[in-house]
Amino acid sequence: MLTTIHWALFHADPSQQPPFSIELGISEDGNRKEVSIDNCQHIPDAILKLKEWAEKKGVIFPAPFTLLYPIYLHIMGSDDEDTMHQVAWLIKDQADKNKWGFARVNGLDGRVKEDFF
Repeated sequence: MLTTIHWALFHADPSQQPPFSIELGISEDGNRKEVSIDNCQHIPDAILKLKEWAEKKGVIFPAPFTLLYPIYLHIMGSDDEDTMHQVAWLIKDQADKNKWGFARVNGLDGRVKEDFF
């Protein structure tokens, strides 16, 4: 069975303490589905768990593969807004380091995770 991973969505709400989960958008023989990796303590831990999961499952990272981070609209204008932007930069740094894409979703521009399959 050929499994390809298209995106990883970080559910790292800046108003909540870790651990958090990442949701993976995968396709298996043309069928789309989502799986979750739980108990991520920080962004590098999530990347390590993502890579370990992919290696264990024999998953292919296509080009493009994209790390996604939501725009938490309920956070905008609060004390947690700066934290949200800092987390986004941490995720983008990992994307750049691994030569992956990075995008924000669930904001006012209407982009959602399904756009990255």
